[in-house]
Order: sequence, then C-alpha cells, then structure tokens
Amino acid sequence: MLIATSTARRVLSLVLLFAMASCGNALAQSIVDANRVEFNPSADHSTLDANGNALVTSYRMAIYAAGGTTPLQTLNLGKPSPQTDGFIRLDFSTLLSSPLAAGVSYEALVEAVGPGGSSGGTRTNTFGYTPVCSAPTINQNVQQFTAAGGTGTVTVTAGAGCPWTASSPQTWVTITSGANSSGPGNVSFTVAANTSTTARSVILTIAGNAYTVSQAAASCSYTVAPLALTPAGTTLTGTITVTTQAGCTWSASSPVTWITVSGSGNGNGSVSFDLAANTTGATRSTTLTIAGKSVSVTQATATKPAAVTNVRIIR
Repeated sequence: MLIATSTARRVLSLVLLFAMASCGNALAQSIVDANRVEFNPSADHSTLDANGNALVTSYRMAIYAAGGTTPLQTLNLGKPSPQTDGFIRLDFSTLLSSPLAAGVSYEALVEAVGPGGSSGGTRTNTFGYTPVCSAPTINQNVQQFTAAGGTGTVTVTAGAGCPWTASSPQTWVTITSGANSSGPGNVSFTVAANTSTTARSVILTIAGNAYTVSQAAASCSYTVAPLALTPAGTTLTGTITVTTQAGCTWSASSPVTWITVSGSGNGNGSVSFDLAANTTGATRSTTLTIAGKSVSVTQATATKPAAVTNVRIIR
C-alpha cells in the first residue's frame, strides 16, 4: 500500500511484470527478467488543490535488494496516464542508470510525488535477472599422458551463474570433480594406466569445448625362461619360454652353428632349439638372443667310451 497525498491517505498498489506476463499471474510470484512496473495510481492522480496545483506531479520508483533499507537506484517514472483498466504500466528498464545484477533478488517501492511530499506503501513482489551467458572457455584443449596414467585439471572461464557440464565417453578417463558446475571453476579427472601396447585418445566435453586426452602405449616387457642352459655333450632338443604382452613382437637368434633356434612371435610364445653333440673334446659356450634377452649355453664335451682291453686275434 502506498500513501499518495498530504491531506488524505490514498491507496497505491503495484506489481512488477515480465514483458509478456499477465497481471493476475505476477501478483504473488517472484519474477525473472522483469522490465515493467504496474500499479494503481494515487487516488489524487488528477486532483488539484485550491490553487489549481496538481497534488500528484510524478511517480518515483526505488529499487532495493530484497529486504534492504537503502535504495540501489531511484527512478523518476514521470506521470503516465492510466490505461483503460485503471492501471499505470510502463517499462522501467529503460530508466535504469545501470543494469541490475544477475542472481540478485530485488524488490521495489513506488511513491506518488507532489508539492506536499511523497507517499508510498508496501514493497512489490521480488524479481531478479538471469545471467547473460557467453560461451565458456577452457585454458587448454589437449593433454598427453604416459602409459602410467595420472591426473589432470582444466580451468573453465564462464560468467557468474552460467551453468556448464563436463563428461567423458570412455571409462579409462574419469571426471572426479566439476561434472556439473556454474561460473568460473575447474574440472579434475583421472587417467587409468594403459596396459595395451597401442596408444589411445579420447575427446572429453568440458563446458561445451572439446578437450583431447592422449595416452602413450605401454612399453613391451619380456620374460625369458630359462636364462641359462648347461646341457651334456650329447645332442639335445628343447624349448625356451617367452612371456610378454599381447602385441609385443620378438625373435630369436644363435651366433653359432652348433646350436640352432627357431621361433618368433607376437605376445606369449616359445622358442625351439637343437643342440649338436660336442665332439671337440673341450667345453664350449655361446649366448643366444631371445626376445632381447641373453640366454647362456654351456655344453660339456661328449664323454669318451672306456678303453678296449684284452684285444687279441683268434681263429
């Protein structure tokens, strides 16, 4: 209720509206992106005093933060004529000295102003403004990781109150914070270890921006068993086992002719070897190369048979 005359108390009610909101729907609700004010004019709107002077010369609108006591802006509304339904309606947004901040709850008070002073009543329903959100940006668009994996952080620049999300289409990259946020902030994520010998990459979506995570392939590691052979001097055929990851290739070779190896592979496998008898009369040795590992071979000389005794010629 607003008081509008110095001699008689008059009623002035008002409400803030959406540009297209109806009067009935706006009376009690908090309005978003309001730009019009609607009120019943003072009962003295057209009244003149004994000297022919108007009791109401204009209307004034004070805007407060909801519950505040000091007006943030005071607008001179002039003295518009009531419309056919008796209400005065006008666009107050064009009268603001500066835009009202987004995310703040406001309320207003309209007073009738005249030679005798001003009179007002209760405050309006609350109203506010949604932020004007430009496209968020991120501080980088790509990050590379070793096969061991790790953690990463991306900085998002966005307007206050402007919402954004972050997501990963692959399970090996997990968003740990910042999946749903607004305004300036950070997105943190973890990258799992890559046990494959194939490099991989994924594109995350962070605040509407593409962010590429690349990860190196795992290095091939090989286990060869046994790493040493000490065969007797006789011939020998056997195998040597190779253990490694899928996709890791390897080969086998021998630097001498008295031991041959055959085998190569991709992933786990084995190498066959053939060892000739050692008839040299002395121990011999060599080193095989299998899957990049050294396999030592030491072969004793072949054992001579016992001497022949009691030899004679008979008839």
